[in-house]
Amino acid sequence: MTRAMSEEDVAVAEARMVNGNDSFLNENDSEPISNETRDNKRSKDGVLPESTSTKQNNRLRQVLLGTTCLYIFFYTGAFYGWGPMQLMLEDSGHFSSQCAGGEEDLPCPKQSSILLNVQFVACLMMILSPLMGAAIDKFGTSTVMNITFFVGALGLVFLTISTSLRIDWMLFPTFLLIGFMSVVTGLFTVQTGLLYPEGKSRDRVISGLNALLDAGGMTYLVLWFVVENTEFSLPAISGLYLGLYVLIMGVATFCWIQVHKLRMWQEPLNVVDDSFDDEAMKQPKHEDMTMTGTTIEVADEYAENEGNLAVSASGDDPCDTCEVGGQSECTTRNDTAIDPKKSYTIIAMRPPSKQLMSKQFLALAGFFAFHQSHNTWILTTTKDFLSFLGDDEYGNKYLSIFTLLTPVSILGLPFVDIILRKYGYSIGLHFINLLGIAVGLVKVTSTNLSVQVVGFVMYSFYRCFVFSITFSCLPTFLGIDVLGKGCGFLILYGGILSFIVNIPLSNVTMNRLGRDFFLANLLYLIGCLPCVALCEIVRKGFAVEKAAKQS
Repeated sequence: MTRAMSEEDVAVAEARMVNGNDSFLNENDSEPISNETRDNKRSKDGVLPESTSTKQNNRLRQVLLGTTCLYIFFYTGAFYGWGPMQLMLEDSGHFSSQCAGGEEDLPCPKQSSILLNVQFVACLMMILSPLMGAAIDKFGTSTVMNITFFVGALGLVFLTISTSLRIDWMLFPTFLLIGFMSVVTGLFTVQTGLLYPEGKSRDRVISGLNALLDAGGMTYLVLWFVVENTEFSLPAISGLYLGLYVLIMGVATFCWIQVHKLRMWQEPLNVVDDSFDDEAMKQPKHEDMTMTGTTIEVADEYAENEGNLAVSASGDDPCDTCEVGGQSECTTRNDTAIDPKKSYTIIAMRPPSKQLMSKQFLALAGFFAFHQSHNTWILTTTKDFLSFLGDDEYGNKYLSIFTLLTPVSILGLPFVDIILRKYGYSIGLHFINLLGIAVGLVKVTSTNLSVQVVGFVMYSFYRCFVFSITFSCLPTFLGIDVLGKGCGFLILYGGILSFIVNIPLSNVTMNRLGRDFFLANLLYLIGCLPCVALCEIVRKGFAVEKAAKQS
């Protein structure tokens, strides 16, 4: 049954959808900023007047974006570039006691297997991502940033101690703490994007930060290069790395505190992005709908089993005419009357729990979980995969090439932007699938190290697309007050799947299959196929959401 809404309810709901990014920056305001109020603030040329406070806010936003770029690259993304870190730990003799053959047997499979498990266990920190997302929604980014700053610093202190005294067991809590810092700061890519207007500006900020996260995988390679070619030891490098962390994260934390204070009594940091063309987000248009208040009744396959959304007619035959108000009905091209049964409520207008249980979100979460687990597998096992193919004989040259190519993901940003502007998010998700399949095919069809370089390039684009497109599309259908939890649950599902699949798969590959990664890579290649169906669910969801918002 369609729920009747008062004019006041409608106004508040529309303000929440249209000015969601403003509510993020004015969460303590009693009322959202309406379009009328915003229009009254505009000058004759249609731009908000540049007050002194606005200029200060813009400078603060620029400093915050700059420091965010630095810590995302040097710390958040570094956590995922495990191969060079594993080389440094092996060279330092960590877990060498697991090798029965002495120094000439180093590194041995058991030693490498334990070090792989250090990273996979650290990925368990993804389980906490929903809690931290909820904390961001409830307490604000500045509070969570303070906690994250302390935890990350403690992890780097542990790294310095464990490598100095060669305390093997301390590596597990060390990388658990560093993993916590990486996972939580990864959520800030979306939070930072929310400081910018919805549309191209926001999407580019989120995509750019995620590309830097991908490129940050080369940070450990730089540290490994310094250790190998200078007199600096791993403990000394760890100490310098800690000092740089305190400087960068300290500034970023201070900026978030200022943002939290300013949004209580000053103008919002963001303004309307008039350059954004909503029509550029080309999703299939649905005409078979009737509207009552702020709800929409849609005849679509997606309507089945989706909360209070139901099919109002059989088949996909669209309406020629729609009547609004009174007794709503649609007349199809064959003049058959359709009586709507139930109504569709926009996801962002639902209670938080129902937003996170919507078919749209669950399909996207399942899609992202698989591809995140695939990404974690590749980043963590590439060193041993290439060793099996003979990279040790070349002094880990191809591992260095793989790591150095991670910044290539930045070159994928223009392609992400073109795809999103011209074809929409659903087509972008299909591109992710295609890239995942391409990467898998290279791994299972060739043992030639030179051919693997082609796969490295594909992987850099693959990782860029996975995170940039997924996190860019979340704010388009989730409410601002649920966005932190939504990002957290996405990472959680990926972490759970990675823990369930990757640790057993790694142990079997390293200890029973003689480091032959063919079976593991084949399983991930096949796993890309069911994701096509998830893309279709998301596509239909975007179509319905767009039709509802345009109404």
